[in-house]
Amino acid sequence: MLSEALSKMVSKDYKEAKVMFETLVNDSPEDPLINFYCGSVNDALGLEKAAIPFYRRALENGVTGEIREAAFIQLGSSYRCIGEYPLAKDVLTNGLAEFPDNPALKVFYAMTLYNMGEHKESFTLMLKTLMSNSSDEWLKKYDKALRFYSEDIDGVWE
Repeated sequence: MLSEALSKMVSKDYKEAKVMFETLVNDSPEDPLINFYCGSVNDALGLEKAAIPFYRRALENGVTGEIREAAFIQLGSSYRCIGEYPLAKDVLTNGLAEFPDNPALKVFYAMTLYNMGEHKESFTLMLKTLMSNSSDEWLKKYDKALRFYSEDIDGVWE
């Protein structure tokens, strides 16, 4: 049934996939992978509050690898979407502790910082992440200057 539920997700039949994943969670409530996918399908339906306990259970029960990275991102994003910024910040901080090079974690963390009024820190992190992960020729041309300004975005030079 898991492969069929995943197929439903891939084909964007989220309502049917949700029913299937909820059945799977009822059968295996501690399974981290099933919990992650059940969270994801709720997320895809715009049900962030419903997704949160599934993501939490996936992380608590030891989901691994790229799915673990995604679980941190999606749980943090879900908390951010419902205005639970301190919880989002905690989750994303923990994710960054495990996966410090993940640019998506950094971007979601930067958005959370922005929501919390930490605008300078947010912008600095966003700019650094952009510069570290872009292959755009224009950005490469101004890499040195943009990295310099990211360190002191409020600086004025006369």
